[in-house]
Amino acid sequence: MTGPLVAERPIGAPPAEGARRGRFSHALGNGVVALAIGAAAVYAHTFAMDKDKLDAPLTSHAAAGGVAVTGRFSARLEKVVAARSLRLLTTSTDPETGRVTIKKSGRVGTQDVFIVVTIGATSPGDPTRLDDAWLRTADGVEYAATDRVGPAFTLPHRPVQNGWWVDVVFVFEIPPEALAGASIVVSAPSSNGIYDTIYPNRYNQLLPEAELPISADRAAARRLLDDVKTSWQLAAEE
Repeated sequence: MTGPLVAERPIGAPPAEGARRGRFSHALGNGVVALAIGAAAVYAHTFAMDKDKLDAPLTSHAAAGGVAVTGRFSARLEKVVAARSLRLLTTSTDPETGRVTIKKSGRVGTQDVFIVVTIGATSPGDPTRLDDAWLRTADGVEYAATDRVGPAFTLPHRPVQNGWWVDVVFVFEIPPEALAGASIVVSAPSSNGIYDTIYPNRYNQLLPEAELPISADRAAARRLLDDVKTSWQLAAEE
């Protein structure tokens, strides 16, 4: 018994028209896929972040007078004062009469200007602290809070808790010309426990921080400096 007859193409004869179209369509499809993959790779590369961006904290911004909301705390600007000097008072309060007595008084001055910033803060959940703050200028220069005023006068370790707002004070010593367009940045501490002791700052990426404008432009900075105080008082309870 013989099988079905199959037409055979002679050796050396060109392929049928349908076969040529099929091969061309297959090659064209592969080319389109390759171009699409290449284009996607180039497009994705434009979103690649360098190490500095990967290690950067998560910054929440607020408009003037607004609230910056992060996952661990919310912050708002309560008051900004410029001063030429600071009067530091250590006081005690009589628990029976409520009378306040000044135990110690000191004064610090500067050739630049002190910027005293009061931040209000609250937490949506677990208590936290706003230990770290710096003043960021319009061109990206950052000033740490001055160490000429002890923490007893600014209370940076005061717990920020759920349900109410607490005030924390930060003092910066900066050149007057750095004030225009500046903002204050506050950050919650890392919660990596012992690893922060072993590897300082290694696990700081993605920490939440809030950036609050303190002078939107030169005009705002000029108004603040025109109202500069000869002396501003900060008190600490003994």
